[in-house]
Order: sequence, then C-alpha cells, then structure tokens
Amino acid sequence: MSTNPSLYLHCKPGDTAPRVLLTGDPARVHRIADALDDVRIVSQNREYTVATGRHREVPITAVSAGIGAPSTAIAIEELAQLGARVIVRVGTMMSIDPEKAPMGTALVSTGAARFEGTSAAYLPSAYPAVPHWGLAHHLLLKAAWHRLTVVSGLTATYDAFYPSMAPSLVGRGNLDLEPLRQAGILALDMETSLVHIMGTKFGIATAALCLVTVQAEPFTTLDSDERSRLEERLIAAALDGLIGFDGA
Repeated sequence: MSTNPSLYLHCKPGDTAPRVLLTGDPARVHRIADALDDVRIVSQNREYTVATGRHREVPITAVSAGIGAPSTAIAIEELAQLGARVIVRVGTMMSIDPEKAPMGTALVSTGAARFEGTSAAYLPSAYPAVPHWGLAHHLLLKAAWHRLTVVSGLTATYDAFYPSMAPSLVGRGNLDLEPLRQAGILALDMETSLVHIMGTKFGIATAALCLVTVQAEPFTTLDSDERSRLEERLIAAALDGLIGFDGA
C-alpha cells in the first residue's frame, strides 16, 4: 500500500478506520464528528471532508463525497485502498410512495435499480445492486431502537437530478412514477446503487440508511427543524449499527 496521500481524500494509511460512514454533505461529516470521541478532521478537499474518531471505543471514519455516483465512486475507491471493510451510506432520499415511505421515515435500501451510469464501470448491469444483508438488518434494528420510523425496500438511483427526479422544479412537467411504483420502488437517490455495486466489487460490506426528506409529487420537503431532529437520531443509529456489525 502506498504511503502517499490519496489523490482526492488526502489521506494516508492509518488516517481512516475500517468502518466508515459515507455521506454527501460535508456539513454532515461535522455533525457525525460531534457524536464521536477523540475526533480529528483529517482532511478537507473539494467536496471531500474526512473525520476519524471513536464511538464506544471503536474507530470510525466519516467521509463526505458530494452529490452523485461519480464523486462517490472516487471516495470508495480511495477508502478501499486505505483499508475500509464496512461502509454505510447515511444521507437522504426522495419518496415516491408517501404511504409506505412518508417524509421523516428512515429507509434501509434492500436493493437499488441502477439508473446511474457509474456502477457499470465496475460491474455489468446484469449484477444486482444489493447491500450486505447482515449489515442492513443490523441498521434496521438500531434505527427502531433509536425511535425512528423505519422501513426497508427497493430504491432507485439516478445521475441527473432535475430531469430524472425533479422536472417540475424546472418547468418540465411531472415524473411518470407508475412504472417505478409497479416495480415496488419506494424512493430515489443519486448514490445507493453505486455504493452497493462497489461493495460487491471490492468485498466491502455496504448498506444505506437514509432519511426521507423529500416527496416527489407534489415536490415537498421536510420541515428543517424536524429534519435536524431526525437526522441526529439517524446518525446515532448508523454509528451503533456500524460498530455492532461483526462482519468487519
């Protein structure tokens, strides 16, 4: 393993832990860091912020990777080189089924439709994007323990936010959600299928525990105070799920 800093994360061996919380927003890394002991901000470069600390004496790293599959793939590539063994995506999703996955719900993806293009660079489209079930199940239990309303189900991942997820915001009409609903899709995002595929490719246990903060049609967002309150619980659940999983 090279001792030079990784190209984008700017981390050297030893800077990161085998257990990682991966998120999009750099600000969320700082919120995760607030929940850790002995924490230090390792690096900040572009959309990538890296913090390493301890949760109940277990080393944990939190990493932001920005929005979308391409930048997330860079982070996972470099984390794999640095020795990551378990990666949990902690972020947000857009519900397309407000009855089964209303706003404020914590959602564990049991599999993700691959409408993004990045994961095909790692495995052909015939391969399913599925989490490590033991890890996903552990996150479900911890989310419920932290008093989150939690559901599990299929999700879908896209590259283009406005054309594929929110065309009404730019005057391009509404989404045709019926085919997705017929397939059992509960929510949309821009990263999860890529995370699962790269986990399969690199032998890393992956899962996604996300807060539903947006409803697709009509486009509606979760109240900011409620979102902050629930995100605090989501982070706590993800940390407990990460350290309790014994497959690292």
